[in-house]
Amino acid sequence: MSTVKKIVQYIGGMLLVAIGINISKLTRLGISPVSSVPRAGELIWGFTLGTATIAVHLICILLQFLILRKRFRPVNVLQILVGVAFGYIIDLTGTDPNAFGHLLMGFPVPQTYVMRMVYMLISVVLIGLGVYTYMKPGWVPMAADGLSKAVSEVTEKPFGNCKTVVDTCLVLIAAALQVVFLGGLSSFTGEKVVVREGTFIAAIFVGQVVRLCGKIFDNKK
Repeated sequence: MSTVKKIVQYIGGMLLVAIGINISKLTRLGISPVSSVPRAGELIWGFTLGTATIAVHLICILLQFLILRKRFRPVNVLQILVGVAFGYIIDLTGTDPNAFGHLLMGFPVPQTYVMRMVYMLISVVLIGLGVYTYMKPGWVPMAADGLSKAVSEVTEKPFGNCKTVVDTCLVLIAAALQVVFLGGLSSFTGEKVVVREGTFIAAIFVGQVVRLCGKIFDNKK
């Protein structure tokens, strides 16, 4: 694979993930798991989603170090730079007028429950495809996926399954933050939704989309 193709895959994959995250934000059915904790930080403390994402990435890198210990490679520290870049991409492709960029600002907001669920399913596919695509070159992963990879390395379980576990843990943390800081149980039906049914759908199926992409595209040789 040429270097140019790898660069396109790496950046293009992150772009797909960011767009998928911002589409899930539009549904008001709960944001995707990878951004659930950053979304809670955005609503509670007023950060942009991209800035909150960078902070969570730093925590994920620390967890990788604790899990891998002697197997933690210095190159993993480069995930800090990747996290910063990804945070900016999220803001660039988002809808927040306070961010430096908001390319989806005029994107149609779904009104009916059916359309909101359609948007959520589209976001799941985009995020899963994006994760598969940007990880294909074998370069530095984003921190949340690096954490999933670390768990996979230690447990010797498939990456897709480990991503499902990590995503589920992020959702549980975000749900706790939502209940404590954003209005208790009423927050699940208001405007400040972080976790709802769409989040759990994504937690279950994004990792499986990654696994399915591997089966489909890796076998085309």
